[in-house]
Amino acid sequence: MAETILVVGVGNPLVRDEGVGIRALERLGSRRLPTSVRLIDAGTDLLAVLPQLAEADRVILIDAVRAGGEPGSIYRLTREDLLAKAKTEPEWRSAHDLSVVAALRLAESTGLRLPPMVVFGVEPAEVALGEALTPAVEAALEPLVEKVLAEVNACR
Repeated sequence: MAETILVVGVGNPLVRDEGVGIRALERLGSRRLPTSVRLIDAGTDLLAVLPQLAEADRVILIDAVRAGGEPGSIYRLTREDLLAKAKTEPEWRSAHDLSVVAALRLAESTGLRLPPMVVFGVEPAEVALGEALTPAVEAALEPLVEKVLAEVNACR
């Protein structure tokens, strides 16, 4: 039986670049994906889907991540990389209130065992009311989707 891979989009598509995870998920939904891949829109509440993550064999998260790079920069991190960077470099964070880092730390503190995880983050240019991605993040969307698809294929 094939491993279950969850691809989880995190963010709010009504807050410009914060919605990049959801926009990437929408694009992935129009692609032919292996039957072992499930797409989950977590919105801004990653806590709500933590039990589903725990049941998967692998997880790929997509989110806007403020890391101080150029808008549209794409980062690939493991869960361990993300937690380590957040500890030593506080500017690494999600663009919304309860960050991915906070949700992962909460899962760890409750003993919830999460599978291997990769996080793809995109540096936002603007986090403000509005549905459109900024040009820099819009330009990064297709390369981001391609990187996620490559990760899915590497997991299989």
